Amino acid sequence: MQKKILFIVLILAQLFIPLSLIKAEADFNPNNIISDYELLNYNSMTLKEIQEFLENHNGVLKNYKTKDVNGRKIKASKIIYNACQKYKINPQVILTILQKEQTLITSPPKKPTQLKWATGFAAYDHREPVEKFGGFGIQIDRTAWRLKFYLDHPWDFRHKVGQTYKINYHKVRPETSATAALYNYTPHIKGNKLFYQIWNNWFAKKNQEIKNGSLVKLKTKPGVWLIENGLKRPFKSKNVFLASYRFKDVKEVSKKTLSSYKMGKPVKFPNFSLIQGSLGEIYLLNENEKRPITKEMFKKIGYHPEEIIQADQKTIKSYKTGQPVTSPYPSGSLLQNKNNNAVFYVKENKKHPIVDAKILNNRYPYNGIIKVPQKELDKFTTGDPIKFRDGTLLKTKDKNTVYLVSKGKIRPIYSSQTFNELGYNWNYILTVSQDLLNLHPKGEIFKLDK
Repeated sequence: MQKKILFIVLILAQLFIPLSLIKAEADFNPNNIISDYELLNYNSMTLKEIQEFLENHNGVLKNYKTKDVNGRKIKASKIIYNACQKYKINPQVILTILQKEQTLITSPPKKPTQLKWATGFAAYDHREPVEKFGGFGIQIDRTAWRLKFYLDHPWDFRHKVGQTYKINYHKVRPETSATAALYNYTPHIKGNKLFYQIWNNWFAKKNQEIKNGSLVKLKTKPGVWLIENGLKRPFKSKNVFLASYRFKDVKEVSKKTLSSYKMGKPVKFPNFSLIQGSLGEIYLLNENEKRPITKEMFKKIGYHPEEIIQADQKTIKSYKTGQPVTSPYPSGSLLQNKNNNAVFYVKENKKHPIVDAKILNNRYPYNGIIKVPQKELDKFTTGDPIKFRDGTLLKTKDKNTVYLVSKGKIRPIYSSQTFNELGYNWNYILTVSQDLLNLHPKGEIFKLDK
């Protein structure tokens, strides 16, 4: 009987979950949590609006006063406003983090440490927090600074735009710098999903009528637009649109709504697309270049005719002509020698040795490996060994010095204060051999810009 009652209670509890949160759960895209524009929109709220927001949600912060980083005792709203103006970070993001970390916007603190570690900066899951960063004023200041510092120095952090990572057994490829910044701040899926749910419930609809990444058109005029990072990006060609999108996903909007967005760059074909002109010529697109590819090379690479996109001459002429494709691996592939199991990253006409599994997992966590005979690898010249990716933290077994891989070099971090202030996680340091460390040239000692 008790089990039956419990079952009914659970069902009823689910019925009363806010629909907005259920929808946010369904809409969550781990690759695109918020746009760069949303992260940097530091004028989204005035000081008065922040104070009213705190009062309307009736949490502890509505009347809370404490010292800021300059030792002045002021309201929490003023501390948030000042930090966001100083570092050019959206106060809505800080409010969302405060709720995500300690529910301070809507609830009274159950313990004093919730205010002390309000944003979770330097408060680790499996390690003692760094006392120097305890206190509401310091937490707000360091969080706003940390998010902006990532945008200015992305190569010094683990997660970056356009690279693929394993995060809690999920495949994640950040599409915006803001999304990468959130993963560097909270390196797991659960916390970022919670951020998105709160953000979506409080701010997403108020910030813009159209969600970032939406496809829109006017009812009375032809043309489709991609709304991205606060900009409207036109599609100049139907074929460009059809390469990645579907017309059924396009929504009609008013002229007033569309005109509220600034003009962005036209949308182009995805990188490494195959396009064909009216004369039958085939090109492989690489950034802003079109690289001619022969039918013979097309077959060697193993492309399928269905992958070819027909393009008009105007679109083709908008790309510069690059070098012809002369390698079966123009976009890069992992090849393994069948004889000795050695793995190489092959791109164009060079093979780059991957000398350790740690580097393989660090650089290419989801890439498939193609087994080939020795004679296939002999066709390529040998290039430099693959190094650890930028933002990786390394140390050797017999020394305590931690190194940051930055722009291909290893920069020693001798100060634990510097390490902690950047919000790096001690659990993410890879212990490697001296030989692996020596693959990277030495860079300057890592110091924070003050």
